[in-house]
Amino acid sequence: MVIHEAAHITAAVLQKRVLVSVAVTPAGLNAVIEENPDIEVNRLLINLSGPLANILMFIICIIIDTYYFGVLRNMRFFIYANICLAIFNMLPILPLDGGRILKDILVSRLGLIKGCKYARRLSLVFSALLMVLGVFQYIISKYNFSLILIAGYMLYFQKSDRPGEILMNFKNLLFKRSRFLKKGIYPGRELVVLESTRLGDLIRSMDFDRFHIIYVVNENMRVVRVFTEQEIMDNIMKYNADISFKDLMETID
Repeated sequence: MVIHEAAHITAAVLQKRVLVSVAVTPAGLNAVIEENPDIEVNRLLINLSGPLANILMFIICIIIDTYYFGVLRNMRFFIYANICLAIFNMLPILPLDGGRILKDILVSRLGLIKGCKYARRLSLVFSALLMVLGVFQYIISKYNFSLILIAGYMLYFQKSDRPGEILMNFKNLLFKRSRFLKKGIYPGRELVVLESTRLGDLIRSMDFDRFHIIYVVNENMRVVRVFTEQEIMDNIMKYNADISFKDLMETID
């Protein structure tokens, strides 16, 4: 577990991220890395680094056990422990590495709010399945309730930290301008909305990894105005998220 988290920390530090703390949870150690929307990072690399480190240790332990048998005792334990850790952490359950990868994929396809919502729903399903498996484990072993404890923590996690996550996603959108200016080139995405749509509802379909162009259409499906993402963010700050595009256009005009 220490090697697993050390790999996460190393991958994050190499990308100029800051280690905030290391927390102890029922699922094991958890490195808390500072979120900085102004720094472009490879999130997939950070999430995969832990399981890859366990797989590497698994291979090293097999080599030692095969060619240097007897040098170290209980090598079989380290073999099974590392492969189990790699597989367990790739389960599509938040806050495990597999769950974080799943969330990033869904956010890139569905937008911030929808992506996070579906990631949590899938995490709930798999956490429930893990709980059922834990109950069977307890019945068979008569004493081992470790999976029940872990699954209970996973189920609790899905209900916590939602405001913080949404706030972080909103900050990602706000800081996108500085990332855009540094790179000069940024992937784009077009969205089409009815003029009766509220600005706040649009935010739910936006993601932090693309720059958005918004086409506003009327009931006759004719484009009446085009907004950039920055204009949307500026108007939300100036007015409020409940204002509709129709009211906004009338106010601006």
